[in-house]
Amino acid sequence: MAASALGANGSRWLPVRHPELYTAEVFQTLARAQGITLPDAQVTGSAPTGTELAQLGSPQLGPILRDMLRFSTNLTAEVVGLSASRAGNLRGSALRMSEWLSQRYGGAPSLVDHSGLGVASRITPLDMARIVAKAGPSGALKGLMRSFGLSDAAKALKVEVAAKTGTLNFVSGLAGYVTLKGGRQFAFAIFAADLARRDAIALGDRERPPGGREWTGRARTLQAALIENWAARLG
Repeated sequence: MAASALGANGSRWLPVRHPELYTAEVFQTLARAQGITLPDAQVTGSAPTGTELAQLGSPQLGPILRDMLRFSTNLTAEVVGLSASRAGNLRGSALRMSEWLSQRYGGAPSLVDHSGLGVASRITPLDMARIVAKAGPSGALKGLMRSFGLSDAAKALKVEVAAKTGTLNFVSGLAGYVTLKGGRQFAFAIFAADLARRDAIALGDRERPPGGREWTGRARTLQAALIENWAARLG
């Protein structure tokens, strides 16, 4: 691997070809460290029967979603969405989510997954802003979002922003809530994209396309400037 592709600590996360076998191998290794010898894993299409020896419950959904939004954990988004819809496959699950969003909040979102990574997913900034607004700044959604940094001038005006970013190559989104000094709040959604430049990325450059980091920096500067302008006018 090229040194330029490595992270700051000299490593890089890479996908695995057979995740089910890889997961079983890791479990086998952990068990062996505790003196338990397990046979090699085999892929099966149905759950085998057995006796439950122990059960460990996950954290509640709130902390899971908060970490998902904070660290942009796409796998968590897909698993939570599939668990909620019980559709059985990702495309069907995304369709159910699109229908649910349309019925509950209006608009016509057309999504192909829960993470937002699918290039065929479509939702307008207006529909996104309406969803965020109708979910309500006093609802659960705002509490799951993290703070979005603004300039010192905005901080002096006591403006607070709770938002979620969405970043792909030459695509940058931001949606959330702004709280003004007097307590007034408003919802927003900003989508920035250069689709022609995105489509022109060579296959070998998709990990870190030339100019991508600089473009994303400019997009985030624009997002902050728009929020500060709105806050000044509304406040």
